[in-house]
Amino acid sequence: MIRKKLQGQAAIISGASRGIGAATARLLAEAGAAVVLAARSSEQLEAVAEDIRRQGGRAIAVPADISDPATAEEIVESALDQFDRVDILVNSAGIIWPLDEALETDVDEWAYSVHVNLIGPFCLTRNVLPVMVDQSYGRIVNLTSAAAGRPYAGMSAYCTAQAGLEMWTRVVAQEVAGRGVGVNCLNPGWVDTELQADIRSVDTAESGLDFDAWRSAYERGELLFPEDVARLVYWLVGPWGRMHSGEVFCGLDEAWRSQVEADLGK
Repeated sequence: MIRKKLQGQAAIISGASRGIGAATARLLAEAGAAVVLAARSSEQLEAVAEDIRRQGGRAIAVPADISDPATAEEIVESALDQFDRVDILVNSAGIIWPLDEALETDVDEWAYSVHVNLIGPFCLTRNVLPVMVDQSYGRIVNLTSAAAGRPYAGMSAYCTAQAGLEMWTRVVAQEVAGRGVGVNCLNPGWVDTELQADIRSVDTAESGLDFDAWRSAYERGELLFPEDVARLVYWLVGPWGRMHSGEVFCGLDEAWRSQVEADLGK
């Protein structure tokens, strides 16, 4: 049984219709938070929100494409209208496409990827920061990946956005230092999500790309589950993460994961 360490708080989770976002929304709600779910798929999103409500949690669904900066304000206003506060923001929305060499990549597709993976988190954070600073409390977690620090051929948009998100997180953490707001990144490692499946699905036979590492990790059963990552997010936004800001946490860090399990309990 998850202890209700987030009772009285309100959380916004982007990308909450599936995968890590949905698992995080469910766990934070179980821990007592009112949750605002945002994603493009209205039907899937409402299904997750309804499931949380059936379990006794508080949840609303706000269909939105975070690549559009105007939607960030709508999401935050919905949270304030329903719950009067925003204590937690989890930026978990992300896309991997386009998966192609730069000289073959469509410009609009490349730009859309950067908007979803980098501009979207910026806009949501920009809209919640005044609320968090005013209440002298807030926790923001940006989901990134190993692509932030390692180049992968065929993933120029994704790698660029992830690297930018990590550096931007460090900068914002400095800007809000001493105001009660913590801003961190979480690189969860290999996770069994649709994004990972998208990478495995690409036919690289007639290109110079190589995604065999993703296929091999899947076949060897090395992937974490979204629920595993949700526990790492819960640790970061809960009381255990209060002394951390401007850091990049990694789900492959065995010592940290052991600490999370010890603190949260089984």
